[in-house]
Amino acid sequence: MSNEKRPDQGYVLSNADEGERRRLEAIEAAYDPRTCDRLSRLGVVPGARVLLLGAGGGSVARWAAEEVGPSGRVVATDVDPRFLESLADKYPQLDVVRNDAVNEELPAGPYDVAHARLLLGHLPQREDVLRKMADALVPGGAVLVEDFDWGSYGPALPNEAAAEAIGVVSDFLRAVGFDTAFGRRLPTLMRRIGLAEVDAEGLVLTLRGATFPLEPMYRQTFDRLLPMLIDGGQMTAESARALHERFDDPEHDMVTQTLMSVWGRRPSPTNER
Repeated sequence: MSNEKRPDQGYVLSNADEGERRRLEAIEAAYDPRTCDRLSRLGVVPGARVLLLGAGGGSVARWAAEEVGPSGRVVATDVDPRFLESLADKYPQLDVVRNDAVNEELPAGPYDVAHARLLLGHLPQREDVLRKMADALVPGGAVLVEDFDWGSYGPALPNEAAAEAIGVVSDFLRAVGFDTAFGRRLPTLMRRIGLAEVDAEGLVLTLRGATFPLEPMYRQTFDRLLPMLIDGGQMTAESARALHERFDDPEHDMVTQTLMSVWGRRPSPTNER
């Protein structure tokens, strides 16, 4: 997912950033297998109507379009859909929509399944967007939201440069509205807005320096934030160099944030019993 907003308004990455496509490819490589498996279980099947918010690089949109087939419909949104537009030419059942989920209504449904990955945690209005997703479902339809909980995040072995950078980056992101504990709060929020059959699972990966997907996943994000961190006095260029050495070190293991996959269904006469 991308956004052109300034850092004090929330999301600080953009699809226009140099290297962003590779960062999205790294996220896809790390998390698509779990995402697609869960979406299949929730109802992305032939003929289904699917809404994908912040569809980013488009790998899940491509997969969903193939799964629903010509009798289904997939609507993939992003505030900057540049990486999605070519897919619409290949899949007639895929609609690509430029949409700001915070300030605009979602594309008209209803949908059997709605999904967002690594989007809502960046948005101060995250609960409002979650409610919009739920309201867009048919009765009995499913919503899947996947977002990070930062409790597991850190170097596998004690490392001062990595620990300092994680602390600085997490403080900065929280200051601009990111919720580093959003993943663990999602089940409560889903029940709060009235979803039924809420459940969750978490995924933690160990990633290695100088390899894909760690290098683009984390270096690109860090380098995008670095000028702001240095300008704000939160980090020095020397500290940044020390962290870059860790990214380049194949003996440096990182334990990722926990990707929480949380799902629920819009109440229907069947699941209200």
